[in-house]
Formats: sequence, structure tokens, C-alpha cells
Amino acid sequence: MRPRIVLRAASARGTAVDAAGQAIAYGSAMLGTTIRASLLLVASSALLACSGSASGGTGGSAGTAGAGGTTEPPEFEEFAWRADEPDARIERLCSEAVAPDDASDTTFIDCRIEGATFTTEEPAATDALVVLAYNILRGFEVDAQLRMIRSGIDFPVPDILLLSEVDRGCARTDFRNIAREYAEGLGYYYVYATEFLELPGDRGPTGPYEPPVCEHGNAIVSRYPLGNVRQIRHARNRSWYLPPGTANPDEPRLGGRIAIAADAKIGTRLVRLYVLHLESTLSALDIRDAQSEEVAADSEGLDYPVIAGGDFNTFFYFDDLDKGVVTVPAVKSFTDRGYLDAHQSLELADRYTSADPFDMVIDLIFTRGLALVSAGRCPPERCESLSDHLPVFAEVSGVLGN
Repeated sequence: MRPRIVLRAASARGTAVDAAGQAIAYGSAMLGTTIRASLLLVASSALLACSGSASGGTGGSAGTAGAGGTTEPPEFEEFAWRADEPDARIERLCSEAVAPDDASDTTFIDCRIEGATFTTEEPAATDALVVLAYNILRGFEVDAQLRMIRSGIDFPVPDILLLSEVDRGCARTDFRNIAREYAEGLGYYYVYATEFLELPGDRGPTGPYEPPVCEHGNAIVSRYPLGNVRQIRHARNRSWYLPPGTANPDEPRLGGRIAIAADAKIGTRLVRLYVLHLESTLSALDIRDAQSEEVAADSEGLDYPVIAGGDFNTFFYFDDLDKGVVTVPAVKSFTDRGYLDAHQSLELADRYTSADPFDMVIDLIFTRGLALVSAGRCPPERCESLSDHLPVFAEVSGVLGN
């Protein structure tokens, strides 16, 4: 995703939300290639700092810890998989989709989590896992992406996929349910949660909504059963809403950024998973950093392995990598808590995952409590035509405590 240069007031919320869940926001605008971090300090200082957090979901509690403590592994409450196939062109997961311009809150919307399984039996437990983090650019090239992933040519076929920018019922992706198609194509489980209700930019003061309001968010696709599933609606967020009739609207939408937390059950062991898609506005890097901190803090005290991955929008992390330091707060939130950047041993030239508008290292995987076996990205010549991001993978071991 291209970083967005825009200055708007940030929203904050610290109240608990119900199990139906919530959503999040992103941006895209061109930048010159000479931009450097010094510009960001000026932009971000104009935003109001605020704090608090909220989370919600379905599938049970995931268990948290007090300061500095550890918790017993939570009981595994498997997600209530949907048996029928939803009509993604008509059915919406968010209650605000009925009358989006009447929403009482343009950032914190009320959405259900969706999930289904396309496997008939639980797979055998193995000590190793392959994890893929992939911003799939809405799923425009979903069929080609799946062929690439199933081929195993550029990286091992993943057991866990942490997907961002996933469309559901959008005209631009032929009204397809992209997360569901990923799971069906691999014979896996999936959970999907909505960040945004995408609104037509040319709607009049009272509609019409043609193409209809659609949904866009994150997903976890897994070879193994998923449970204790939650949406984390980030307490620090900003509104992307533009009212009907706005001249030249740029991606009007309801919602804001979210993360999904879930436990994968592998034999008798659990692995905590997080998929993130952090704020992409250059003038709101403090919001991005707060969102990363919120997810990293959510994992405090867990005494079983954790994997977090996604699009971190760490536009200038390459500067840190070039200097051999870690200063970007969105990264430090994890490394300061004992996480390993799975790709830290790679040469910088092999770490860029997006070249729009300049070479950036923004798609990351962090692990804790696991041993790293191998890591890499899909070669640009193979994958740059499939999305504006390259998928990154990590193979880890120690899942069964061996």
C-alpha cells in the first residue's frame, strides 16, 4: 500500500466492545522517492495523542495476563464454523451497511467475524510450521495467487496465511468472498473480519449505493483448527469517512484498522496468531505505532508460541536495517517483548516487499517461543504482478515443544 499524506484528527476509544467485532482504515497516495523520516516528525506532531483499547470477537476468550505475569494456556474454544455458503453480494457482516451515512460512529463499526472450514478431518500435528504474510491487494489476482501458493515453487506451501487487504462482496473483485476462496482453494479453515465498509465515491446525498456497499478486511487461513478468535479494534484510529456529495472523494469508507487474534490448535498445543494491517497515513505514524503496541501488549504473559505478521506500513524501517539498529516504534513494540524479526538475517536487498512509491520493508513476521528454520520472500519476478506487495514467509519449529 502506498503511504498516504493527509492530516485528519485521530479518534480514540477505550471501551470494551461486544463479540460481534469492529473495523479499521487505510490509505493510498503517491510520494516522491526523496522523502525521508525527518518529514514525518513534522506531520505526526500535529496529531492529538490519545490512549485506550477495545477488542471483541467470537469463539471465546484468548486469555490475558497481568503486568509481568504469565497465564495458563486458555481452553481452546473452536470457532463456530458456518455450514452454509453466504451470498457475499448481498449479506453483510456489519450492521452499519444498512444505512452507512447514518452511522453514529464513522470509525468504530459493529461487524461479525465470518469463518468456515473446507477440511473434513484434523491434520496430523507436526513440530514445524510455514507461515505466510501477504497483502493481497483486495484479491484482484486471487486465482493466480492461489496457483503460486499451491505450487510450492518459490516457498513451501504455507500452513498458516496471514492476509490483509481482503475483499468481501466488492464489485471491483467480482463480488467474490476472497478469504473463503483462499480457504476453499487450499482445503483449510479461515476467519475473516471487516476493517472497512467501502462506500461508492459518486453516491448522491441519499445514495444510491451502486455498486453496493462492500466489506474489506483481514483474514487468517489455516491448515489447523482456529479458536479463541477475536477482533482487536484499535483504540487509536482515524476516520476515513466522507459524506455523500463530496467532490472528488478518495476512498470514502466507514471503519478503521483492526487486528485478528486466534489460536491454532496443533495436536494438543496452541500457537497464538495475529494478523495486522497498521495505519498507513504518513501524518499519523503515532497511530500506527500505538496500534502495533496494542497488539504486542495483547500477547504479554502468554506462555505458548506466538506469531504476528502482516502489513506494518513501516515505511522507513529500511533505514534501521541499513544501520543495524531498531528505532521504529512499530517494530520495537515486538522486539522489546522478545520477538524475533523472522527476516532479520537477510540482506537488505532481499527484504523489500513493496516498491510503490519507493522500496520499502513493510511486510513483516515476528515470532516468539519458536526456532527459525528459514525465511524469505517471493521473488519479484514471480510475484510482483500479483499484488503491490510481495508475500513473505517463515518456517519455524518447536511447535510441539520438541
